[in-house]
Amino acid sequence: WYHLEVLKDEFQMKLLAGHAGGNEEPRPVLQLSQELVDSFAGVPLCLVMGSEGRGLSEESQRVCELVTIPMQGEFESLNVSVAGGIFLYMLQPKTQRFI
Repeated sequence: WYHLEVLKDEFQMKLLAGHAGGNEEPRPVLQLSQELVDSFAGVPLCLVMGSEGRGLSEESQRVCELVTIPMQGEFESLNVSVAGGIFLYMLQPKTQRFI
């Protein structure tokens, strides 16, 4: 995970990791929202997504800020490609959104 450290230290990127959420996390998990996205304005971002089978590595969870997509109902998590699409849509500036 040397590369994550390089992105963070040398390029001053904010590292965000998509996370399924849950109450068992020992550290805060942020919820994706327009307010959160607005707080990243002008900040270079790196989005890290885990595999569907194993999720995020412990190192990724340690180095990145964990962000979850709030969902209505009783769903465990989203497919990683769907979650990635939601993150990429939400993280782009409002002025560059097509929808």
